[in-house]
Formats: sequence, C-alpha cells, structure tokens
Amino acid sequence: MKKIIIIVLFIGVWCTSCQPDDIPVPTYSDVTWYGSAPLKANVNTNIAAGKVISIYDLSQGALSHEWEIKEGSYFLKDGFKNVSVAPYPDLTEFIDDSKGLVTDDKTVFVYFPVVGTYTVTLRNTFREKVVYNGTVPIEAVQQPDGTWLFEQSFTIVVF
Repeated sequence: MKKIIIIVLFIGVWCTSCQPDDIPVPTYSDVTWYGSAPLKANVNTNIAAGKVISIYDLSQGALSHEWEIKEGSYFLKDGFKNVSVAPYPDLTEFIDDSKGLVTDDKTVFVYFPVVGTYTVTLRNTFREKVVYNGTVPIEAVQQPDGTWLFEQSFTIVVF
C-alpha cells in the first residue's frame, strides 16, 4: 500500500512540476465585424428612426482602427436601453459628444434619431493584406508607407 501511495505522489509531483512550453501568440491578420442589425457589404441596412445599431469590430492584428459616422447620427455612451418595438425612447442624454464623428472604440453604439440615409465606416490598417470573404470579397489596399488599409462603409437607411 505504501508503494502505491509513493508512486502516486511521485507521479503527482512530476506532473505538476513540469513547465509548459511557451505558446506563441498568433500573428495573423483578419478583418470582420458583427452588428445588431445585418451589416453587409454593398447592401443597405434599414432601421426605424430612434433605433441604435451596436457594431463590433472583431478584426485581429489591426495596427489602427476607427469608426466614422456622418452628421445626424451619434455615438452613444453605455447604459442606454435599446428597445425593439416603438415607441423608442429618446436617447439624447446618452450621446457621447466627446467622440464627435470618429472614434477608435472597438465596439460602438450608433444612434439614428431622424429619418434619412447615413453611412458608418470601419477603417483599419494592417501589416499584411487582408480580405473580407463575404458574398462580395473586399480587399485591403496597400498604402505608400507599406501598411494595408481596409475600409468598409455601411449604408443605413432610417425610415
């Protein structure tokens, strides 16, 4: 019985004293996004006035990143409640004036209070060429400094 205990203890000490090998951090680049409303390349997204679209940049390996919106749409601060049926609440108190029309946040909440057509643009730079492999592939464009610029504008039609 003592031999079994000693063997089990020896195996336990041997297994727990091993150092894990260094696991390399992935160095790949990829571009993609997710929106609370369908955001597809070259297809308009329709939403009701007073609604918010949450958009997440899920890109990997980006050197820089930004979202740009047009006048009449607004970036919101956290803490609002986005309801799915009318009447929609007035979210003016959540507008983040410090962001203006451009932000480098990875996740944005864009408020569309008035009827119209708007654009939301995702702009990322990478060390290497990336391609969004959607229904319509979108390729990054090499810049004079050697980086690759990926830009995708989404058209939001607010009714």
